Amino acid sequence: MSVRQSQSSNKVVFIDETEIEAILHDMELDQTMNTKPLYVKSEESPDVTISFYKRHTDYLKGHPKVNPEHYLSNLRTMIKIRV
Repeated sequence: MSVRQSQSSNKVVFIDETEIEAILHDMELDQTMNTKPLYVKSEESPDVTISFYKRHTDYLKGHPKVNPEHYLSNLRTMIKIRV
């Protein structure tokens, strides 16, 4: 979750996990983005709520080959509320 590739060279650049968390928290606070929690119902645990922040940090931790900078950029585009 903490590595990205620099576009200008083949040099690996590290993106700090706290920076990713801060970006996700900022997205949650932004009123122009749809960051509603996800409601999951299952037989084992009915009515579980997963926050926007937790859902996306878990995804990035579970998929270490995903470039977090690209992921966050695409996420911003997808959740932007258009009027």
